[in-house]
Amino acid sequence: MKNNFGFFTAGEMAKIHEINKRTLHYYDQVGIFSPKVKGENGYRYYSFEQSMELEHILAFRELGMSIEEIKSYMQNPNSEGFCMVAEYKIEEINQTMERLKHLKNTLVQKKQSILRCRNISHGQMELVTLPEQYLLLTEIPVEFETNQYLIGNTSDLFLHLKKVWSLSHYRQGCGSYISVEKIQCEDFQSYDGIYSQIDGKRKGLYVKPKGQYLRGYCIGDWDYIPEIYKAMTVFAKKYQLSMSGFAFESGLNEFAISGEEEYVTQIEVLCEP
Repeated sequence: MKNNFGFFTAGEMAKIHEINKRTLHYYDQVGIFSPKVKGENGYRYYSFEQSMELEHILAFRELGMSIEEIKSYMQNPNSEGFCMVAEYKIEEINQTMERLKHLKNTLVQKKQSILRCRNISHGQMELVTLPEQYLLLTEIPVEFETNQYLIGNTSDLFLHLKKVWSLSHYRQGCGSYISVEKIQCEDFQSYDGIYSQIDGKRKGLYVKPKGQYLRGYCIGDWDYIPEIYKAMTVFAKKYQLSMSGFAFESGLNEFAISGEEEYVTQIEVLCEP
């Protein structure tokens, strides 16, 4: 059978639709798209009319439909079934777009953090006005004298991250927090726990109040953190400001450094007259 009878070979059909010929063999094997004619020589031949049918299948695959879903629909194609598939996939696409939107915002924020780090010096301080934020707090006795914390509380850390990832549009890390009382007593060895910022208000989250915050920066490993807290305390007294609540630590560039000496930690604590 030749092409002048209106048929395409598998190779020609694959070339027209820009797919691999093995894909056509696979679709035939699973029963969702078979050639119009199979020659005695074993060659597959497809009609011109089948071209649009194949495009529909490829569109379904691009939309993420499984072979079984496509096969079920193709066995009885109808307007009602198509509308149901379309409605389901439109909602799925909307969710994907929303997730990608948040992922884009995250990348923009991380890029901005990296650029900020270029102009930050160790011990730098500033007063900033921040909006209300929602945090997931997990009380974990974080001890920094030894590495036992990393071993003993791994399960708690995992549960925290798992909950954060279920509440967020994207997977993110966490920071640590310490009470102002401990800072004033210079008890920097025992933190109160870990936290992650959540996009949107939800029940059970800690509300980090809006207001004026004293922000300090530390460059290097954790050994330098206590001196920054002491400097922040001196700053607050000098300008007659009152620190309250918790101090929240977060890494600004942990995803773009080659050594701890480059690590930039941002500390924020509510600090008002």
